[in-house]
Amino acid sequence: MQTYGFSRITIQQLDNELKPVAGKKHIIDGKPKEGAAASFEITGLTKEPSKAFGSNIAYYVARKGHGDIAANLGILDVPSAIEHEMLGHKKASEESKVYHIGEDTEPPYYAVLIESEDLYGEKIGFGMYAGTFSSDGVKGETLNDDDFTPEPGEYVYSAVSRQINGKKVTVGFADDAEALAELEKELFGEETPAPEK
Repeated sequence: MQTYGFSRITIQQLDNELKPVAGKKHIIDGKPKEGAAASFEITGLTKEPSKAFGSNIAYYVARKGHGDIAANLGILDVPSAIEHEMLGHKKASEESKVYHIGEDTEPPYYAVLIESEDLYGEKIGFGMYAGTFSSDGVKGETLNDDDFTPEPGEYVYSAVSRQINGKKVTVGFADDAEALAELEKELFGEETPAPEK
């Protein structure tokens, strides 16, 4: 499927049973100070086929399933509170403004919808039903005489399967606006109510 542009990414936090968590859905679509979708690449969609030999010939090709599915995402100016949530960073207390990474850092699961369009302007999308985000480092460099151009942050999304309509699935494809609406419902479903305190 040929894509043109990357208009929006929607992420929905999931609990450990891979059900949507109320109030934890974020849309990143280019609003000032709310982040912008810059680039994406989904890899591992095809399983590396392996041949079984018999009678001195390649008798059978094992090809069922998919590879190690991951997405490399470039997202510009992700709000820091959302980034900390995505990566599993925790505050020491409710009052603290400092986030920590430590031995108990565990990023939560998310469902992800990537929206683009085809050559003719038809909306298309790619959904990953469950997985976790990671970002391996932070870097900076001095300003110079060149005009400042911000670089998108780089995030890796490692996908896992989730039960949808009785089948374990990992990625969904939507080829038009109607399919995109259906995919969005599959990914995010009805949000579960927040747990009582």
